[in-house]
Amino acid sequence: MRALISAGGMLAAAGLTFGLMTAPASAAPTTASASTTPAAKPPPKAGKGSVKCNENNSRVNFSWKTGYASTKVYYNNHCLGGFKTKVAFKFWNDGSTPFYKCVSFEGMTKGTYKFAHINEIMGVSKDTKKCEKN
Repeated sequence: MRALISAGGMLAAAGLTFGLMTAPASAAPTTASASTTPAAKPPPKAGKGSVKCNENNSRVNFSWKTGYASTKVYYNNHCLGGFKTKVAFKFWNDGSTPFYKCVSFEGMTKGTYKFAHINEIMGVSKDTKKCEKN
C-alpha cells in the first residue's frame, strides 16, 4: 500500500513538473508584433573636444551628447573674462555633406548650449568661415 501511495505521489509530482515546464501557445510571447515595428535607432554616442582661445594656451573645453530630440553641448571656457570665443561645430548630415554652426562663448564661464536638431557633432574648431555658407 505504501508503494502505491508513494508511486502515486511521484506521478502527481511529475505531472506538476511537466505542466509547469510547458505553457500553452497563447501564453508564449509573440515576436511577430515586435518585428513589424521598426526599432528606434539609438542616438550617436557622446564626444568631446577643445579649442585654444588665445596665445597663453587657455582653452574652451566641450563635451556633447546627442539625444532623441536635440544635441546638448557642455562647455567650460577658461579664457579671460570679457573675451568671447567663436567656435564652429561640425555636424554630419546623415552621411552626406557636413554643415557648420557657429556659437560664441563668453570668457571664464561654463554651462550648456542646446542645438535643436539631432545630427551628430563630428568636431569643433575655430575655423568659423565655413559657418558663413550655412
